[in-house]
Amino acid sequence: MEAVVESDRRALLDLDHVVTEDGKIYRVLGNLDSRTHFLGYNVYSPHPEGDRFYRNARYRKNFIEDERLPADVLDTYTLVPVQEVAEHHDPIRSAIAMVETFRSTVWFDLYTELVKLVGPESVGIFGSSMFGLHLTPRGTVRKDVDFVIQDLANVEVLRKELPGIRDRLGFTTVTAERQIQQYERYRRVFRNDNNSIRSIIARRWTGLQLSNDVVTTIRVRDRSQTTPAALIAPTPRADHVTVSGRVTNASRSNLFPRRFDLVTGSGIVEIYVLWWKFSTPVQDGDAVTVRGSLLPANHAHAIRLTDYSRHWLRIDD
Repeated sequence: MEAVVESDRRALLDLDHVVTEDGKIYRVLGNLDSRTHFLGYNVYSPHPEGDRFYRNARYRKNFIEDERLPADVLDTYTLVPVQEVAEHHDPIRSAIAMVETFRSTVWFDLYTELVKLVGPESVGIFGSSMFGLHLTPRGTVRKDVDFVIQDLANVEVLRKELPGIRDRLGFTTVTAERQIQQYERYRRVFRNDNNSIRSIIARRWTGLQLSNDVVTTIRVRDRSQTTPAALIAPTPRADHVTVSGRVTNASRSNLFPRRFDLVTGSGIVEIYVLWWKFSTPVQDGDAVTVRGSLLPANHAHAIRLTDYSRHWLRIDD
């Protein structure tokens, strides 16, 4: 556990987790350009019938978009004042603190492989394992351990070496059967048929499957990439803009928000996808069409995808 002091309050980064004073556990989303707030997703909440325990209290895991089917992803995120943060958990330090809880498992072996690849200062854990919520009452790993690699500079190294890591540890890529299961879940949430959901799921290159029930996706964060506060404003300047082009700078789609550029006939358009489930959705050179909200960003036009019914990302190739 790490107490948050005044000098730390700007240091809330993507995939950090915090506990607020009311006991809720939030995953930090992106590196919001704000001294006073962070964008959070309430992953765990105190609940009298929860099946997990943290600090002698019962907790339940929240599946907000799956259970509530909201109209817009921004309805599932919360702008939280940093002054309400009681505990701050960083992925890198959490990995060092919690690694003994999954020793003698394949997750320890995966951590070891990733550390050999990019160094201990660039490998973290996030989610339940930060709080011990990944363990059953008997102390065994409930399902999996989620990992994050820090810095975009490590993406190509990971891309090159991940197939060998899978082979050595007994993982596979995500099978077609599992992809179909994910598609059936996702299409309930992403309700516009123009979304290339199957193709996007298939492009989750950081996925590792241990069994049909156990799949983990390595995430990426980069401290240098900030999220403009205007990007999460509730009312965009214009809505429902459609644009087509070729993808460039796709490496940033590994981050949150999923970001890439489209080269169009009238110039470059920045695309921001705020759906965290769309992991690594595009590749350089893809011909794609997107529909979203037009926003001003960095003196150029940017399109934001948030609305589950009216916005979409279609891979045209």
